Amino acid sequence: MHAPPKHTVGLLILPLYFLVTILIGWLSRNQNRSANAFLNATRSLPLWIVTAAYLAANCGALEIVGLSAMAAQYGVQAFHFYWIGAIPAMVFLALWMMPVYRRSDVSSVPEYLEIRYGPNLRLLNACVLAITMLVLAGISLYAMAQTLQVFLGFSFATGVVLCAGVVFVYVLLGGIKATIYNEVFQLIVMIAGITPVAWRAFTSGTVHQFPDQGPHFHLWRGLPAASRAASLDGVGVVFGLGFVLSFGYWCTDFVLMQRAFTARSDLEARQVPLWAGFGKLVFSIIIVIAGLTAGQLIPELGHSQRFDQALPAITTNFYGPTMLGLGLTALAASLMSGLAANISAFASLWTQDIYRSRIRRNENDQHYLTMGRIATAVAIVISALASYTDFLFSDLMEHVQLIFSIFAAPFWAIFLLGMMTRRATECAAVVGFLSGAAIGLFHLFAFTRGWIFYGSVMSENFYTAIYSFSTALVVGWLISRFGEPQSAHTQNSLVFQWKAGLMEGDRILWILSLLLLVSCVALNLIWR
Repeated sequence: MHAPPKHTVGLLILPLYFLVTILIGWLSRNQNRSANAFLNATRSLPLWIVTAAYLAANCGALEIVGLSAMAAQYGVQAFHFYWIGAIPAMVFLALWMMPVYRRSDVSSVPEYLEIRYGPNLRLLNACVLAITMLVLAGISLYAMAQTLQVFLGFSFATGVVLCAGVVFVYVLLGGIKATIYNEVFQLIVMIAGITPVAWRAFTSGTVHQFPDQGPHFHLWRGLPAASRAASLDGVGVVFGLGFVLSFGYWCTDFVLMQRAFTARSDLEARQVPLWAGFGKLVFSIIIVIAGLTAGQLIPELGHSQRFDQALPAITTNFYGPTMLGLGLTALAASLMSGLAANISAFASLWTQDIYRSRIRRNENDQHYLTMGRIATAVAIVISALASYTDFLFSDLMEHVQLIFSIFAAPFWAIFLLGMMTRRATECAAVVGFLSGAAIGLFHLFAFTRGWIFYGSVMSENFYTAIYSFSTALVVGWLISRFGEPQSAHTQNSLVFQWKAGLMEGDRILWILSLLLLVSCVALNLIWR
């Protein structure tokens, strides 16, 4: 790997990028005269802005660094996180779940749970989400610090302080709108800076050798149906990732829903995940190809270098001084979008779903606006501390999927139960979630103690998700049998309505959904 360049003209692009993000925050500051404008901006933005922000919020550390590391470590199996692990759930969200959210007229996911179940479940969900967001923000900071270390030789602490400081300034100035406008800008920078890496990887000749190099480079061929000895298997991929983790993330994630809720109309809100789905297909090719090439050309990965350094390392190999600055800026943009998304989401979650609903109910709007800004500062500090925990994992995706498998999976079961039947009760939901999370934690403990064996940490995560989800769903359903069903009025607004979810006149939704699914199937066949 090349030594980190110290003084090149190209690296001036990075500080220029930092200045632009702060400028966007400064220009957005006058749009935050109310707590809702600063924290949520519900029903206020056009479709293309919302779609770009929705996609960029997902394409943070989890996407750029985490999945390129997955490709270097597990091969083309990383494609599963895009195709099986995203597209079906995004279609389901657009056609069926988004209409339920919009009919409920909520500004956050926990608010929906309060309307559907009760205040206790809203508080439980908000507390779990708050902790999760701080951990995910820490992951983004960790990835940014690692990137600056590879490119510039900065110490880990220096990278954390620098990136956290820039994000703090523009989020504090402009709130959610500054975050969203910056996410649009960051998406453009990402595409401009990372696409040439994939193109160089493709034209280097390494890609053309992939199909002849064994099961590491086949998506389905050689993947066992069920095997604890294999690094991944069909049951874990299809059910653990494809249904539990994927649907739980895309249909209930606070950050993604916060962006979708900013769409001005119901039809536009339902189009957001579909248009973003096409972006996911494009990103899948760019990121996985680059990660596969890094795994082939940089033998130090997994040994003297962490897999998380795959994309930064291959970028330093392929780019000259000027392009290296653009590549570094693209990586910083992707990681900062994930950090800022979780920081602004935490501020909204704490202020609206915990502080306002349970601690101080009747304060004036200015009070909640101030509390949102304080929460932003607290979140930055805690996420900086949380970034150091990522040294315990071989790659970011293992860490992220561990969190989702234990906590997001049982909540998805509760969401599904509540939307499928009006008999589900708050007591059933709380006990179901706690049971599912407990089973997930026990399964993880048994794995770390050596009582059960899996071929990889990722496979263990997938099975943890299956057990957590199944337990929460079964326990919640059994307890709900002893409860009274909610009124027909509640059923109409908060439960799936299959006919209403497939409204006539929404041809654009069906056309986009069909094209997205056909494209996904075609890519699976090509890389089978």
